[in-house]
Amino acid sequence: LLRWLEKESNDRNATIIYATHIFDGLDDWPTHLHYLTSSGSTGWQGKLNELEYYKQLKADNHPAKMLAVAEHWLRKEMQKNREMKKLEKAQGFDAHALDPTVRQGGYASGRNLNTETTSTRL
Repeated sequence: LLRWLEKESNDRNATIIYATHIFDGLDDWPTHLHYLTSSGSTGWQGKLNELEYYKQLKADNHPAKMLAVAEHWLRKEMQKNREMKKLEKAQGFDAHALDPTVRQGGYASGRNLNTETTSTRL
């Protein structure tokens, strides 16, 4: 698929936007990268061969360069969020606590049901 996309983009002078979380086979395929942060801002953009971290991984013959770049960016972002006390939802003591504001439109799978029973019989 990637070879066909590359041929088509070259033949038609087209740009391919490939947004993915799967990096198998992508190490040398893209020409440019655009990294969006969790806030929606640009973390990095430019030509792949201008990215210093990628050049270092390539020189070290790293087996999964694109995955390593993505992991590097995401870990830096997570660390920054932790320093700003912006924790991920599943952090800390309340990781499994119910969120009373999440009602799923009334169609939740029973998570938010009140399981306490009261009996009026004596």
